[in-house]
Amino acid sequence: MSGWVKLYKSVVDHEIFTDNVGFRLFTFLMAKAAYQDGMKINDYELKKGQYIRSYSKLCDDLAVKKGRGLTRFTRAAIKAAAERLQAKGMIAAEETEYGMLWTIVNYSKFQGSERIVNEESFSERRQISQPIDEKLSPFQKIEGKYLSRKGGMFTTPYDVAAINRILDQQIPIEDVLAWIDEIFDRYVPKHRADGIKSFTYCEQGILDRWHAKQNPPPKTNVSEFRPRGSKQEESFAALEAYAKENGISMG
Repeated sequence: MSGWVKLYKSVVDHEIFTDNVGFRLFTFLMAKAAYQDGMKINDYELKKGQYIRSYSKLCDDLAVKKGRGLTRFTRAAIKAAAERLQAKGMIAAEETEYGMLWTIVNYSKFQGSERIVNEESFSERRQISQPIDEKLSPFQKIEGKYLSRKGGMFTTPYDVAAINRILDQQIPIEDVLAWIDEIFDRYVPKHRADGIKSFTYCEQGILDRWHAKQNPPPKTNVSEFRPRGSKQEESFAALEAYAKENGISMG
């Protein structure tokens, strides 16, 4: 399968980076996955982001070179790593008669192809002059902002659902992005392992701020209190000053 895939720099900050087997499995599947619908393996038609490979073959695929030989991970180790990736919402796995069917969740985020490379070479000037943000959908902008502040690589199905609920509210995207920053800036972790783990936390804060913006506190028409008789006193003082200036006796 020709082409290329994108690997985000934030991968080094993601917990999967420290998972030896899990990281190797994920990057292997991502590199091998079909980049378009209709590709076939052993007469099985794949959808974009899918790949078929048995556990036994993955043991060979993921082998690590040590000295002059290769060290293979056990089937149990690879299966455990796959379950961890599924729990994080990064992949899906399904057993078929052709072997395990692996699916990269949100594969389009990592997708590349030789055709894209050629198109980029012909449209380089237009891409330089056009801001990157203008080419992103509202969902991608919110997802990118959230992941950049969280320091993560992937959104979970729960994150995706929460982002879509925010989009359904038709809140201006500028407000949503600014409020995500505000929510992260104001969050005080209880300990070093604490943090905002899900976009549902941001969702609540965004909705609270949107409601407050839509329902500002009523303006009051209360004027400054003046003691009764103050106007008369001011008038008398002015009259007294005028009389004094013109030599008129007030006695």
